[in-house]
Amino acid sequence: MVKKNLNIAFIGNYLPRICGIATFTTDLCEATAKLVSSKSHVFVMAMNDNENGYNYPPRVTFTIDQAMQKDYFEAANLINTSNADIVCIQHEYGIFGGWDGIYILSLISRLNIPVVVTLHTVLKSPTPNQKKIIQEIAARSSKIIVMCNLAVQFLKDIYGIKPEKIAMIPHGTPDFTLLDTIQHKKRFKLEGRNILLTFGLLGPNKGIETVIKALPGVVADFPDLIYVILGSTHPNIKREYGEQYRASLIRLVEKLKLNSNVVFDNRFVAIDELYSWLQAADIYITPYINEAQIVSGTLAYAVSAGKAIVSTPYWYAKELLSDGRGRLIDFYDSEKLTLVLKDILTNKSEMKKMQKKTRSFGRQMFWGKVSKIYLDNFMEVVKNTPKRKGVLNTSLSLLRLPLFDLTHMKRLTDSTGLIQHAKYIIPDRNTGYCLDDNARAMMLCAEAYYLLKNADAKKLLSNYMSFTHYMQTPDGQFRNFMDYQRRYLDDTGSDDSFGRAMQALGYLIWRPPTDSYRSLAVDCFRKALPHVNKLNLRGKALAILGLVSYLRCFQADEGISFLLKECADHLVNMYNNRKDPDWKWFEDILCYDNGIISTALFQTYTILHDERYLKTAKETLDFLVENTFKYGHLSIIGSNGWYRKNEKRAKFDQQPIDASAMTLAFQSAYRVTNDSEYLRKMKTSFYWFMGENDMGMSLYDYETKGCSDGLMREGVSSNQGGESTVSFFTALLAMIEEYEVENLNI
Repeated sequence: MVKKNLNIAFIGNYLPRICGIATFTTDLCEATAKLVSSKSHVFVMAMNDNENGYNYPPRVTFTIDQAMQKDYFEAANLINTSNADIVCIQHEYGIFGGWDGIYILSLISRLNIPVVVTLHTVLKSPTPNQKKIIQEIAARSSKIIVMCNLAVQFLKDIYGIKPEKIAMIPHGTPDFTLLDTIQHKKRFKLEGRNILLTFGLLGPNKGIETVIKALPGVVADFPDLIYVILGSTHPNIKREYGEQYRASLIRLVEKLKLNSNVVFDNRFVAIDELYSWLQAADIYITPYINEAQIVSGTLAYAVSAGKAIVSTPYWYAKELLSDGRGRLIDFYDSEKLTLVLKDILTNKSEMKKMQKKTRSFGRQMFWGKVSKIYLDNFMEVVKNTPKRKGVLNTSLSLLRLPLFDLTHMKRLTDSTGLIQHAKYIIPDRNTGYCLDDNARAMMLCAEAYYLLKNADAKKLLSNYMSFTHYMQTPDGQFRNFMDYQRRYLDDTGSDDSFGRAMQALGYLIWRPPTDSYRSLAVDCFRKALPHVNKLNLRGKALAILGLVSYLRCFQADEGISFLLKECADHLVNMYNNRKDPDWKWFEDILCYDNGIISTALFQTYTILHDERYLKTAKETLDFLVENTFKYGHLSIIGSNGWYRKNEKRAKFDQQPIDASAMTLAFQSAYRVTNDSEYLRKMKTSFYWFMGENDMGMSLYDYETKGCSDGLMREGVSSNQGGESTVSFFTALLAMIEEYEVENLNI
């Protein structure tokens, strides 16, 4: 057979780390390496769970500290610059850092070569975050591999993963050969005795007490019987609880007077010794107490070794031991186990039938065969998956953009306006309404109708315009909050909400769907003008955008031009009074909606053509880039503390409004300067929504057409409220608009 040339990177736990997945990764890697040519490069990036690491073999070229997110970024960069053709990742929630192992998405989302992921855990009832992680992994992978048919069904039915992306490959095992059991019993000086065996890392979920409690009834008929419990305590259990579980089992053995029938071997043994124990055993037992176990390496080994097997009915056992390949007992059912063990030990012909069935079935699980299936999948994936042109998809097309669909916006909107928040995707009426969100939605719908002639946008626009008009006070101010019973909750709203109303009204004056909208917008806009100069930084920046739009319609209005100059000068003066060589910003804190301030000055420059505005806009936007772009993606200042000058920046919670603001800022910068680098950064900012962010998780939900409220340390928020959804579609419109202008071909 001609060996293939294929360079493969493996990621997972690796020996000598004591862990079942470490054994699996090592065996798969070494077996696959034997199948490829000597010119191929097969290497490993091993997961570390302690600061001292492990004495890894040369095949391990890099170690990832599971708790250090920067290591995941660095690993991705190293792989991208290596000669690897494909990456194979072993996934289990607990071996990666972050909430539910979310950090692995930071790595996967940055790879520019195909990814194959083997799932060692597939949950039937995942938390929303666990489900989202698997869905994100599947979206970014070329193939998902599981080790039983039930897992395939779960992935299709529960996680919504397409069948063609899933492959079922059996758990690999050593290539057991049939040798005389007596010879192996002699090795342990147990010849002539009936041996029961359980092996693997010890922990409370193993259910060993179920077997121990069953033994008195068996030993009464088979006094020579010995039960071997082989394996050290799981390192994580030992680190947290010491040897409490093992000690409780020893006490139970002593209480039942089974000292001569139970052996505890507290070691993680090498494969050759484990091989002998499996061959020496007459019956293998897996008494696990948790049904939700989708795979078991120990059970796979026992089947391949051709053992008579008794097990509790966890998922993997029910599938692997079907068709008479084993006997199942209920969880914790020691009495039934006593009867089953006595029956098998008494009926030797029945034992041999079971052994013959497991041995025949287990041959397909030998690593020699399993690794060949893996390699075939690798070759197919590499052949059919074009290599990305760059990390984080720097070459993007409109085909990757979601459709503009206001389904969730309509869900959140009633006859009054846009409800502020949602519980998951259900409008939370308790939160009422705010001008801030309705003004945003008004501008979004006006843009959507102008650019796309979207019918839903035109229908919704009247709701939001009516709400905005209703929230304006007789003196031209705006209230912000209203409860679900349509009662005002404040007399005067925030500067931000005032500024957003001015921004949206200005846009409606410039690009109204009908003259009636323009007439009402002009009335509200002019009524509010006396208050503009009193606004704070962000309120004034938002109002500036409204003034700019107004002047695009009424270019000769010198009064508005003068007001625009006053406001823009105020921003420039704030900047000049606070900037220093290391801090080029308008205030001593970077908080929310930062990009909108630079946008205001870029837009002002298009009207007044004063170079001071352009210079300040570029310097402050560059400062935002310096502080919010890393590893090629947008990393937003977290709302849980923000970033104060000379202090440490907050990383979470990251808000969609900021990604939208940065998208718009780069759009304005590109429109003014024609510098294509701004267009690239605009796209990078937008794709924060789609998963190119610190967590590698998409905030936009293709099913609901809503956007999650934020990116937290533990993942994305489950709630899809008004502000976040409007922010997403505002950024999407900007992308669509630039596609129409530039076709996004950079």
